[in-house]
Parts: sequence; C-alpha cells; structure tokens
Amino acid sequence: MDQREEELGREGRCRSNDIHLIALAQVSGARLLYSNDLALHEDFGNKLLIDRPRGKVYSTYERKDFTSAHQKLLSNRNLCRRR
Repeated sequence: MDQREEELGREGRCRSNDIHLIALAQVSGARLLYSNDLALHEDFGNKLLIDRPRGKVYSTYERKDFTSAHQKLLSNRNLCRRR
C-alpha cells in the first residue's frame, strides 16, 4: 500500500490530494467510493487510475437524498476486482 502510494505521487496523475485512497482502491480492488470531493471523483473515474472494473462514485453533492441510482450502486456486487 505504501509503495503504491509513493509510486502514484511520483507519477503525478492524481488531481486530488487523496493519493492514499486511490492506492487503496488499486491494491484492494475496491471500486465504490462514497465522497463529495469533486477532485477525488475525477481521480476515481480516471481509467488510467481505476480500471477493470471501473470505479463508481456515490455522492450526495448534487442531490441530498438517497436515490434509486445510489441504492443500485450500493447493491452491485461487481465492483471489486476478482483475484
């Protein structure tokens, strides 16, 4: 985890200051992010950073309610990379 975080810092691809979260997603295979940080949304949606499967973002930034789309994201079992 620490090594991947250092590599991401050297690569300079992350727009957010949350390199540790991108590294965690890459190492663990987690693909669902709950955040209202727009820069982190960009990083999590960047195919060069999160791929196979792509990342999905759950946010209440634009809408404050829990939508059916959010419910579907949270119930999706295909958001983790199979090892």
